[in-house]
Amino acid sequence: MDSENKQRLRSLMVNANLDTFAVKQLLEQQTKRKYSIRTVQAWAADSSKASSRECPEWVLENLEQIIKGR
Repeated sequence: MDSENKQRLRSLMVNANLDTFAVKQLLEQQTKRKYSIRTVQAWAADSSKASSRECPEWVLENLEQIIKGR
């Protein structure tokens, strides 16, 4: 079963019509740090996949802030 953070990330992406590239760009603009598309894909990936990584809370907080400001 996917974590709550993964579900929240995917929900934010769907509701704001964002793909992994858009999430990457928005996070880079917000945090002034570099991220790979692969990192964002790993955060959103199904937990059963070997490449899956836990989505950090700060990612969700930043995305929510960005989306509210749009």
